[in-house]
Amino acid sequence: MTLVSERHSFKSGAEGAYVLPCELLPVSVTGMSKHYPIQYPRRTISRGVLRQLTGRLIHLIADLQICGLEHVPASGPIILAANHFNFVDPPLVLYASPRMVEFIGGANRPNSPTWAQMIPQAWGFIRAYRGGFSRSTFRESLGVLAQGGVLGIFPEGGSWATLLRPARPGLAYIAEQSGAPVVPISITGAENVIGGPRRPLRIEFHPPLTAPVIMDKSGRREALDAFGDEVMSVIAQGLPDAQRGKFSSDPGARQAALAVSDFPFLSDDMRGG
Repeated sequence: MTLVSERHSFKSGAEGAYVLPCELLPVSVTGMSKHYPIQYPRRTISRGVLRQLTGRLIHLIADLQICGLEHVPASGPIILAANHFNFVDPPLVLYASPRMVEFIGGANRPNSPTWAQMIPQAWGFIRAYRGGFSRSTFRESLGVLAQGGVLGIFPEGGSWATLLRPARPGLAYIAEQSGAPVVPISITGAENVIGGPRRPLRIEFHPPLTAPVIMDKSGRREALDAFGDEVMSVIAQGLPDAQRGKFSSDPGARQAALAVSDFPFLSDDMRGG
């Protein structure tokens, strides 16, 4: 049974408006309307052009299959959560989503070559300073959802392995605080598309999961971890068994996933990346 708690999250208001938790409320410039750190949507023209160019490039280097788009609600706040095995994953989600995505990315991306960082930089993204609590990341993320927007996140927090790893607590925290449903996404084959012949690439959107409502504050962290685990278990369903991490039927694959499960950005030399 899911622990249900007092929610500090968005509360439905008149005409479907959403209100941020009081401690993260955007400041008002005029006193009449809220000023969000990021206005949603933004850069619509440049992002439209970039999305088309990205799509052409993806189809050029990969045999792309996208399925499950019917699971993405046409309106309202939604969180897209995908596995992260390769540096090309962000452009894949930006292209595949039927709605414009504001995504969370590492302030520094050591696993991504310089040339591959051009698309996220041109698109614009919410910076996460990994290995610590980033108040600006949560404020900007909740602000996007408060406007009925789409937030993209890679729950594992990095692409240092090609096996599914545990979700970091940020996904569950944002879902709980916002009340926004989460659409898990399974990306298969992204790590193989750079170099060599054109190869299969699959992006599968799964049915949305209801955000957690946690009542027992003493067990809040456990409940957040349980929700993150639920999201990852759904993502695993769309991956080859060898890449499902602890959800694999193969003991060897589960052991291999355990070996890469530690979050590298907690080390002093990687913190903030």
